[in-house]
Amino acid sequence: MPKTHARRARTAVNAMLNHPQGTRTPVPSAKAARAALRSTGALSRAARRAEGNPAAADMVAIVVQDALADAFHYGRTLVLSPQDLDQLHLARLSGRPFPAWTTDRGRALACHIGNLRQLASAYGLCEDHLLASAEQTYKHEIA
Repeated sequence: MPKTHARRARTAVNAMLNHPQGTRTPVPSAKAARAALRSTGALSRAARRAEGNPAAADMVAIVVQDALADAFHYGRTLVLSPQDLDQLHLARLSGRPFPAWTTDRGRALACHIGNLRQLASAYGLCEDHLLASAEQTYKHEIA
């Protein structure tokens, strides 16, 4: 049975939490994002073959956008909107503590999103474009 969007994101977040740089602040970790994505089968040789063996940056763009959409689905189960998650990401970048209302799962998800954005940036991709595209995909999927 295929994994649901939220379940894939939970799997990725758990793998990210097991990475030593998964929740570092204030700079997110591209390495932790790669580890999280590998746990879902993304970025594997089989996944690259299924996509027609694209260039690395193209593959990362596809996988990060999908993972961000999955993260928004998981956020929905935690009653966090994409905008809430963006605010938590900004809090992490600033070095400020997360708001008191934030749960451990919400903090972990915000770190995962930040790490995905960092991975996109490491490949020269526009984080904001991928984030906006992922949010559109998420909204389409919940409609």
